[in-house]
Amino acid sequence: MSFVSTRTRRIKFWWHLTLAYLKRYQIRIYITFLVLVTASYFFYKLAPNVLRNNYVSIGYVGNYTLDTIPTNILSLATKSLITQDENGHNVASLASYWTVSPDGRTYVVFLKDNLVWHDGTSVETTDLSLAISGVEITALNNKAIQFKLPNPISSFPQALNTPVFKVKSFYGTGDYRIVGISKVDDSVKKISLHPKDEKKPKVEIKFYPTEEQAIQALKIGEIKELSSSNVKALEKWPNLNVQKKIAPDEIVTIFYNTQDPSFSSKELRQALSFSINKDALDGQLATGPISYSSWAYNANVKRYEYNTARAKELFAKANLKDNKITLSYVATLKDLAQKIKTDWESLGLNVALKEEKGIPKDFQALLAVDKLPADPDQYALWHSTQK
Repeated sequence: MSFVSTRTRRIKFWWHLTLAYLKRYQIRIYITFLVLVTASYFFYKLAPNVLRNNYVSIGYVGNYTLDTIPTNILSLATKSLITQDENGHNVASLASYWTVSPDGRTYVVFLKDNLVWHDGTSVETTDLSLAISGVEITALNNKAIQFKLPNPISSFPQALNTPVFKVKSFYGTGDYRIVGISKVDDSVKKISLHPKDEKKPKVEIKFYPTEEQAIQALKIGEIKELSSSNVKALEKWPNLNVQKKIAPDEIVTIFYNTQDPSFSSKELRQALSFSINKDALDGQLATGPISYSSWAYNANVKRYEYNTARAKELFAKANLKDNKITLSYVATLKDLAQKIKTDWESLGLNVALKEEKGIPKDFQALLAVDKLPADPDQYALWHSTQK
């Protein structure tokens, strides 16, 4: 004769009761489980962005390596030897002053006193991580550094307006310290910065390959700030503060390919320029590739004001064999490209639009955002003798 203990009977009772309950309410249990898993996933993804009030997440569009991180990001973590003010004049930053030899080929830069890296050590010229192609760089002592140029260049101080870190590190001299850099292969995906002043927020810089992905990240709260030229995609989004600002160092430009048979005609290029109704466009009208904030800006250069009669006159002189042209454009300028297409078609042209993911090697006309250099001497960029 065998006996079953009371404890064993209880275990069997509860086991059968549990199985019966699961069988009866299995659909509800599955739904509840899925809801909990989904909620946990979104909490894991979004909670860090919602709950961290002392964080600022900023989105940037583009693929960058450690060597190509934008200067305005690195300037949070460190300073340059020399910088430029809002009018483009050279002013000292880490440098206290600098001298130039009579032949213009040798610059000596002297550091300010009491400069300190983020690791607490003093800033000395032997610590500076600097490399300028074709320039011989020598630390004369711990406070003076010499730059020997192959040829005199009056704008050389602008080449020293680049963030300076301690050699073989990301220790800088700025208000923020780089504490982490996340990469996928060679592409930088995130930079984490902590402030010297604990009252200031921590900063995360996140990089996205396309503007569409960056805008989506802004909408779901993955980032809190984004600089975008595609304002229309964001203006009507709820709980989003959109501010329109003019960037004095950027210019929206149409580049004409003069090697193209159609665009080799000066009359055609002028006709296209006269036919665009610029007063109907957003932003501040530019007169050339020099910023209006620069000391070298000239407001009296020739302008191509909106003039349909003059445009049609020049277009007739162009005597095109093929009235079909293609306007290539970067994705963020799609709406502007459509407006220009309408203006150009008023001349009798058949205009095709082509969206580009990057700067194409071949095009007829290209609509893009051009970054303006600080140096007003742009001979190397625009003169016909330059390759």
